[in-house]
Amino acid sequence: MKLLDTIEIINDNYAKLGIPKGTKGIIVLAEIRGNAFDCELLGLPKNIYPEFAINIADMKVLEESDYTDEELLEELPTPDPHWWCKVEDGYIMNLLGERKNKIPYDYDS
Repeated sequence: MKLLDTIEIINDNYAKLGIPKGTKGIIVLAEIRGNAFDCELLGLPKNIYPEFAINIADMKVLEESDYTDEELLEELPTPDPHWWCKVEDGYIMNLLGERKNKIPYDYDS
């Protein structure tokens, strides 16, 4: 799970915000904040702003972007591999390969 991947919301945690389970979107910010990626969600009503912070545990990847880590890093406004993250095998990792959680799939560990 990384920048520009296509994702789907897998639960009803955002239903009160008008975002139903099954909503699709694209990860638009490579930095993970509060265990969430900023995503632009697709198909929402026009009165709902489409960009939301979606928790990693609340989404699944439908389609991976074909960008490599090196290509993504080059394209980012601040190319610091310490800050730009991805989720791989249940771990939040920066582009240096440093794990940010100790237990896989427990993003608060």
